[in-house]
Amino acid sequence: MPNNHLVYLSRANFVSSMETIKDARTLKFANMSLEWWDKEFGWYTKGCIALTNEENIHLCYIFFKIDRNNEYITIHNIFTQTSMRRNGYAHELLKMVFDFALTLHVRRFKFTSISNSLDFYLSLGFVYWGVNSVGDYYCDLPMPLDGLNGVEFMTDTFDITALLGKRYKKILTKVSNNEINLSEAQTLIYNSDLLKMRNCYMLKELLDHTTVTEISKEDNIIINDSLQNCFDSSDVMEI
Repeated sequence: MPNNHLVYLSRANFVSSMETIKDARTLKFANMSLEWWDKEFGWYTKGCIALTNEENIHLCYIFFKIDRNNEYITIHNIFTQTSMRRNGYAHELLKMVFDFALTLHVRRFKFTSISNSLDFYLSLGFVYWGVNSVGDYYCDLPMPLDGLNGVEFMTDTFDITALLGKRYKKILTKVSNNEINLSEAQTLIYNSDLLKMRNCYMLKELLDHTTVTEISKEDNIIINDSLQNCFDSSDVMEI
């Protein structure tokens, strides 16, 4: 069995590795990842990792960030050059990164997916709460105790309250009404993707959960106010 391992890449390492990428499409995406990481985080953040084989050939790349409180790991980019695809490298790399996050007791993960990547993520059991402001599909879930291998079981068996946790308002903010602001071309892709995702697209469930939760909170406020009024208006008996 191949002895693949993870290697952190500095900016210079990544630029050097890019020189081995032969196809233009992957190279373009690698350049976009480089420019985006330069702008958003800088390379003082250790967030670029390559899945590497015994010959030190870089098989697959990922950019990710774990926040300072270890609440979230955010997957920003993951890609494999065309000639190396269909070998399970992206799956292997993502599993290793999830396992690493577990050692730090990271509680949740999030990422966005473009339409072309849906098949890969759906095969692993991920679900989506809606689309973000640029039309990418938004995923935000608890970190399973057994890492990537536990995602499908978790999304199949956990109820929506457990999947959302206390983050439902922030998740709703990320996806609220974005589907109605898609361009005509995006809408065609979106409608096609809905057929593919089926019950893995959970915008309706998110909206229903939010409505029920907010109504429940309002009811509790009314009950508490009524009880307080009863106490305020009751006669006080001196003994």
